[in-house]
Amino acid sequence: MKITELIAQHITEVFEGNNWTDVNIKDTIDDIDYREATTVTKASYNTIAALLHHLNFYNDVVSMRLMGINPEIDEVNGFNVPAIKNEHDWQQLKDAAFASAANLADAVRKFPEEKIYDLTVTGHSTYYKTLHGITEHAHYHLGQIMLIKRLVRAAVLHGAMSNSL
Repeated sequence: MKITELIAQHITEVFEGNNWTDVNIKDTIDDIDYREATTVTKASYNTIAALLHHLNFYNDVVSMRLMGINPEIDEVNGFNVPAIKNEHDWQQLKDAAFASAANLADAVRKFPEEKIYDLTVTGHSTYYKTLHGITEHAHYHLGQIMLIKRLVRAAVLHGAMSNSL
C-alpha cells in the first residue's frame, strides 16, 4: 500500500473510528449537545466547538499546502468558531469537521508519493512530517475534547452547570 494511502487512512480513522486508540472524534462528539459544545471550563479557554472548528481550520490549511498554497494563519489560529446558538448550528459544525477530514484524506491520497519527502510551501517541514503532524494534532485535540466533555458532564451531575465552569 502507498504511504499516502496509509496516511489518509490515519486521518480518516482519527475522525471516524477504527484507529489504534479505539477513540475517535465521531463517537466522542456524537452525544454532545450544543450547550455542552459551547461551555467554557476552567480547564481550557477553548470549548469543544472551538476545538472542532480549529481542527477543521487546520485540515483546510494542510489541504491547501498539498496544492502548493501557503495560507496566512492569523493570531486567532482557527479558534474563531462562529456562534453556536442551537443544535442546527452544532450539527453544521460537526458536518464541516467530517467534510474537512474527508477532503484532506482525499487530497493526501491524490498527492504524488514521490513528493512526500519534499518541503512544503512553508519551507519548514516535509509533506511527510506535516501529514503525520495533522493526525497527531487531531489526536491531541481529541484528548482535550474528551476531558472537557467529562468536566461538563460532571458539573451537570453536581448541579454546577453554567455557561462557564
